[in-house]
Amino acid sequence: MSSQKMGTTGALPLDVLPLILEHLSDRRELCTCAQLSKAFHHAATPLLYRTLDVRVVTKRRLQTAIVVHPSVTILKKPEYAKYVRHVRESGAVGLYRPELIEDCRKALKLYVNLEGFTWSDDTAEGNNERDFVAYLDILHTLPVRELVIRTFYGLSDEVWETLQNFTGLSKVSIWCMEGKPRILQGWSEKLGASLTHLELGRCSGVPASILISVLSHLPHLRALRLKGAPSSAILEILTFLPHLVVLDTEYFGHAAFSRYDDVPAASLKELTIRTSSVHLQGFQQLWTWIRRLIPRPSLESFTLNAFSTQGEALVPRGFILDMASIHRDTLRHFTADSTQMTLADIECLCTVFPLLETLSCSTLFAPEGAHYEEVVAKANNLREIRMNMNNWMPSNKMDSAMYSEPVRKSMLREGSVLRLVVLGYIVYQGRWVYKKAEDGTDQVEFDIACNVVQYMWE
Repeated sequence: MSSQKMGTTGALPLDVLPLILEHLSDRRELCTCAQLSKAFHHAATPLLYRTLDVRVVTKRRLQTAIVVHPSVTILKKPEYAKYVRHVRESGAVGLYRPELIEDCRKALKLYVNLEGFTWSDDTAEGNNERDFVAYLDILHTLPVRELVIRTFYGLSDEVWETLQNFTGLSKVSIWCMEGKPRILQGWSEKLGASLTHLELGRCSGVPASILISVLSHLPHLRALRLKGAPSSAILEILTFLPHLVVLDTEYFGHAAFSRYDDVPAASLKELTIRTSSVHLQGFQQLWTWIRRLIPRPSLESFTLNAFSTQGEALVPRGFILDMASIHRDTLRHFTADSTQMTLADIECLCTVFPLLETLSCSTLFAPEGAHYEEVVAKANNLREIRMNMNNWMPSNKMDSAMYSEPVRKSMLREGSVLRLVVLGYIVYQGRWVYKKAEDGTDQVEFDIACNVVQYMWE
């Protein structure tokens, strides 16, 4: 590139700027970039308006709230509406600022490129349903592909009938605390050709046969999250979802095994299991059930949230080895914060899964002489490890320097890429930094920043 173009943005093509700026997570930084120059303004503005979110700050003692809504800006500068791809609306606007509702609807009509819409309403009376229906009427005229609904009160028959008029959606997410369970009955047939992502937050009480029948109309699903779904239905559901790669579901104990013995057609890449039990024996069938869900090499990320009133369950060594016999060359992320693992099991896990990149688990605090670096000695791809110490001492009595040397050895070991280690409440982060030598020259050193996360009551 010629030297005369080496201005503020001349050192790189302008079409690269948005690719760089989209990594900025802080909107204030994007606002700053938008004010630097015309080139940065053109690159940052579409990113600033890609997702619009209403902000509601409630003041319960005064029974009022501060509502900041993006429609005020959009109606003043309608040329920005073409950049909007996702909108999040809240029922709180109609509750605290009903005079804004009309402007909200006017602004929504301008989003000609809208892809996703989220509705949130945490009121227990369901008084804002009329506002939601009005939004749905406008959404029918826009190219919406994603609908996310979060309500406390639930969805009335009128709203459900209106929703079933939407076709061509790629994502539907419904989470309701009260009301009838809405599991796409009568709607899944219309969405079968397009729906790839589905979240149903209230399946409790729905017979397995009905849930299976509904999901059988959605053969193109790639991501599925179910809360309250019968565990006995999960295996059968996986037999007719060949494209499913992400599953988030629950396990409800001994009734988990179904009459269906076919091998799942789905090859899951991400699996999240949530379960709880009043006694540790309630997890005995859990491990076999999980293995049946993932019978072939495919799993890249595994998350287990298992809680018991009698203490933390122990992840069996046999389960780790059985998983490794199938997913040894695919698993990269393992999270089991609420289940117990010994240091020997953690070392086994790091050994039998050579591609492991992140590990988060719980274990018991070992004596001062424990060699934590030996636990990850064979984990050459591990980038971060988090070990929750169940019997850890209070953070104000911890000596972080005691473990600095084992952590340094782990990070600087030949072949290691480990850069983040969390032991109980101590966080170690390693990085290469430039430092000035005594002779004034720059040199690169490996520095470990250490921080102790304090108890909230200290």
